[in-house]
Order: sequence, then structure tokens, then C-alpha cells
Amino acid sequence: MSFYLPKQSSLERVEVDLGAYTDTTISIKYRDTSGVNNSAKVIAVNKLQLDLTNGFDEQIIASSTRFKLGSDVFVDQGGALYRNIDPATGVGAAAGLIQLGTGIVELDAWAPGGNNTVQLEALTTTVDMVHPINQVSFRTPIIPIRSGSLSFVVTTLEYGQLTLTADESGTIDTDLAHGSINWINGFVDVYFYKKTLITPENRPEIESQPWYDSNLEYRETGSNDQFINIPIWVDPSTLRYNAIAYTYIPLDSSILGLSATRLPLDGRVPIFRVGAIGIVSSTKSQNLPSAIAGQTYDLNDQRISWCELEDANGTKVDFDLYSVDYDYGKVTLNGDFVLGNLVAPITAKYRYQDMGLIRDVQISGQLTFTKPLTHNYDADNTIVGSALVIGDMQARYTQKFVQQAWNSVWADMPSGSAISANFNDSLYPIQVTNKGAIQERWAIVFTGPEAFYCVGEYTGRLTLNGSTSVDYLPMNPVTNAPYFVLKKEAWGAGWANGNVLRFNTIAAMQPIWVIRTVKQSEPSIVSDSFQIMLRGDVDRVV
Repeated sequence: MSFYLPKQSSLERVEVDLGAYTDTTISIKYRDTSGVNNSAKVIAVNKLQLDLTNGFDEQIIASSTRFKLGSDVFVDQGGALYRNIDPATGVGAAAGLIQLGTGIVELDAWAPGGNNTVQLEALTTTVDMVHPINQVSFRTPIIPIRSGSLSFVVTTLEYGQLTLTADESGTIDTDLAHGSINWINGFVDVYFYKKTLITPENRPEIESQPWYDSNLEYRETGSNDQFINIPIWVDPSTLRYNAIAYTYIPLDSSILGLSATRLPLDGRVPIFRVGAIGIVSSTKSQNLPSAIAGQTYDLNDQRISWCELEDANGTKVDFDLYSVDYDYGKVTLNGDFVLGNLVAPITAKYRYQDMGLIRDVQISGQLTFTKPLTHNYDADNTIVGSALVIGDMQARYTQKFVQQAWNSVWADMPSGSAISANFNDSLYPIQVTNKGAIQERWAIVFTGPEAFYCVGEYTGRLTLNGSTSVDYLPMNPVTNAPYFVLKKEAWGAGWANGNVLRFNTIAAMQPIWVIRTVKQSEPSIVSDSFQIMLRGDVDRVV
């Protein structure tokens, strides 16, 4: 509810002589004592409105107004009114708006029970104001801008102060302001207008405006109603904005371990390219209804690519205690499964994926694949990533040679004089497996005609010593498979103390450098973790 103070346009005094032309009776009512028959009525309102420029067609200059209403002092700051500002802190309570173009003040908060006398303490108006505008375009001096960090305020001539904020996509869309910001180059473009339905009642007023043009009228699809965007005029001198921009410290090549010349300043590199492989992945969790040995449980999805079981405390269930049917999405607990120290319920965490070639990459982040997706994906548990293509991998050995003595130098060519002893790998090649072999240089150092020990460049000397009379197969403790196998039949004669058999093993692995980047901030969680997932093609046995 609102009420308005009365306005007086002019006063005129007129004296008129009245007379009766016929006999008549005149009744007169009068009051001879002041205060008799007085009455009072309390009216509750939620907004007070008054005009500070009544009778003047002038524009109020922003932040120039100060007036007193009752016991409250109101001050204009950029079109917003604040009540009782503390001189020590400069903080006051928001109390309403002031329309710079019309002088209308709308108060939302004031001290109750006071008088309604307005005392104007400061007010500056102008007839030579900077021409108001209904579009603002500017560029931030520092780029790029952090997404969702831009906000700015501007004072309108009719609606007071506007506070605008761009969303994560850079869009600004309110009833009175419409625009966007490009986070990359910092360009802001905002139009101020109000979408208005044209009716027979408001058409004459709209058409009388100096900005009106019939070409500005439009219809929305499927509607016969006529609309027009009425411009909202703003004072450009009142525009202020806040935004957070990124600045980057040059990378130190000596610390990074590689040349930073070709790295982008912001550290971001494209991970999606046309013709590359992209993976759409969805990770879900499902509680098993029970934990009975030998029981098979159906998951909510089929054709999954990964699955593991955890208990209620997040402890992983040993992979030997269950099996997974990835094609049909089933988990079977082994016959000897027992909860033991595990806490029910058991949860199956699984993932399904689609992999395909990327056909198109848009700057908006939209990706197009060369084939359709074969699963249903929800936005809250789905991620899209690129794949690091490794290619075929197979363990093997290389650089086999013999030399006279071991000098602890890991060279790939023999040194010293030639010897007659040799290892016949033509008939009995060194056996390696993908499971057991590692990336290593090996030296078999003889301590006599038959006995020897094995030492690796990074592994060091192995505890298992060998002899030419038996097969030598040192075990890899991580995979429980031998690093390699030397067949006893391959050893020739003539080995002596100090002789060396040198060879290298190549693992079925791909070196991957994982760099974790943590932006400067306060820690939000105690700890976190990540997983590296390997995908591979297999031959199905029908």
C-alpha cells in the first residue's frame, strides 16, 4: 500500500458577492471551539513515496541527495537510499530507491510513529545532464574473467538502482536488463529495456514517445499479441562493476622439468580435437540388498566397463571374493564370501562408458561424435573426457650382449675384450610376460663357472642367485610373476668369474606423466584421491 503527498499547482484568491433573489432559508453550521469532534485514524503502509523535485523538470545528480524524515536521515548513494549512515563506519540500512529522472523517492523502511515532515538538507539537480543511454558496452582491463564473478550496478532514471550479475554462462537476463559477458576477452554488452504488451489503453502513450518507431513492434511465435521493448534510460556516470580476473605467473622451466615456451599462459590446453577419441562416462552406486555367499545380484545397468565393491565404511572388498559379469551387469559373491570385518551394506560402484571419434568441437563446449551413444546418461553423474591413446603394448627384451667383466656401467654396448662364452637366445630366447616384465636393465654377473647373481639398474641386486644348471626365474613381488626366465639350455660353456650377460627388458607399459594442479585457496576437504583407468581391446572367446 502507498500514499502520496498532496500537490498544489497554484493558488488564486477570488471574492464573490452572493445574494438571494427570492425568500429562502439558509442553514449555517459552524464550530466555535477548536478540537471538538477531532478524530484520528492509523494507516499501515509498506512504502512511502514523495517527490523531491515537485514543479521542476530537472535531473537529480546521483549521490547528491540528503533529507530527513521524522528522526531518520536518508542519503542517496548511486540511486539507492540508505538510512542513518554511521559516520564512523559509513554503513547504513538500505531504505529504498530514488528515481533520478523524476525525483520520486520510494522508501521501504523508516522509523514508525514519527511525523511526516520532510526536511531537504542537500539536493543537486541539473538541466545539462549527460545524455541518458539504454545500452552499455565496455571491456574489462584485465582478462580472462573468472566465470560468474561479474556484477555491476547502474542507476536508472525511472526505476532507481539496478544490481546485475552474470551467470556461469555469461548471460545477464532480468526484467529490465539483458546482455552477456565474454569471459575470455572481457567484453560486456547490456541492453536496458522492458518487454511490454501493447494494448489499446497504453498504445497512445507509447506512440507519443520520441523513441517510438512502428518497426520496433514484434510478435512472438504462436501469438497474435503485439510487444515492444520500452527503453530503460540509465545514467552512464553511475555505472560501477566488480569482476575477478586471472593473472598467471610464468612457469619456471627448471622446476617444471620441461620447456614452458609452448605452454599457454593460463595453463589450459585443448583436450578435445576433431578426429581424436572422446569418452562419455557415467559412474553410479548401488547398494546390494544382502551379502550372501554364492548369491548373484543384478545391477541397474548392463554393458558396464568397471565395477568394485565397498562396505559401509568405504573399505574395498577383495577382488578375489567376487566376480563381475560386465556384459549383463551382474555381481556374484564367491561361495566362501563372509563379511568378517566388513560392515554391511555392501555397495557396488560401477561405471559404463561410450567411446568414439570426435567429429566436431564447438567453442561452446559442444562435442559431436561419429556414432550415437548406446547408454542413457544423466548430467549429475556423467563426465566427458579425452583419451590418451597408447597403442599396442607387449613385453620384450633387447640389447643382449656379453662382456668380460662387470664395471657397474649401464651401457647398451659391451666394453672390454671379447669372450668365448655366450647365451644362445636364438634357440632359447629370454622369456618375458606382460604381467611380470618391468622397464629395466639387467646384468647377470658370474661368480664362478656356473653360479651367478642378478642386478638391475633400478631394482638393485636380487636376492635370488642362479646357476646355469637350472632355469632362472626371479619373481616380481608386485604381480607374483617372474621378471624374466633364462632357460638352462641356453647357457654355453666357458663362463668365468666376473663375466657378464647384459640385456634390457621392455615392459608392457606406457610412461604417463600425471600433473596435479591445485589453485591457491584454502583447503575445503581433508583429503581426496583419483583413479587412473586403463582401457584395452580384448578378443572374446565364443
